Amino acid sequence: MGDKRIKNVIFDFGGVVVGYDPASYVKKLFGDGPAARYALDTVFSSDVVGSLDLGQTTRQAAYAPVMEQARADGFEKELTYVRDHWIEDMMGTKEDTVALIRRLRESGYGVYYLTNMPSDLWELFCARGLRDIFLGGVPSFEVHVTKPDRRIYEILFERTGIDPRESVFLDDMERNIKGGEAVGLRGILFTDAASAERELAGMGVCLRG
Repeated sequence: MGDKRIKNVIFDFGGVVVGYDPASYVKKLFGDGPAARYALDTVFSSDVVGSLDLGQTTRQAAYAPVMEQARADGFEKELTYVRDHWIEDMMGTKEDTVALIRRLRESGYGVYYLTNMPSDLWELFCARGLRDIFLGGVPSFEVHVTKPDRRIYEILFERTGIDPRESVFLDDMERNIKGGEAVGLRGILFTDAASAERELAGMGVCLRG
């Protein structure tokens, strides 16, 4: 596989371009106690995150029943903090990934994004200039479908015209990598930018500088 056929590199956002590790975040705040598990199972639950990523609701509406239940369960103080601070506390830009993306573009590769993302976070990251480092891509809220559904990968191909056989997909979730591989993409399970660069090199991706 290490040949010149690779022309495009596709990046997930959360956990790849920006930080996203809810389990470590709530443990740092609350240790291994019940508040950590409660926050992880509510604020970051699949139902809440999924509805936001699909563009089906607003963050205020999604959090309303969560906070109501937290009051009844005695975790209102803890969840109020998480609700109000987790984005700024956890989702900082990964500058080493940004540097890798810039080097890929400078080296002539097409660089795209494919992310499960609600509209409010997308606006935040666009304001940071992160959308502008890519040639294009798909955030899930725009198309109302999320990874690993094969349709979101197909929408990316339709929008950009890229050939999946000439493309590599980087994501921090194995299920999303498998979803990409099912539609013809090569995959790299992302842990950090340095490791990703080494794996790309092993696939024949040559970077300048």
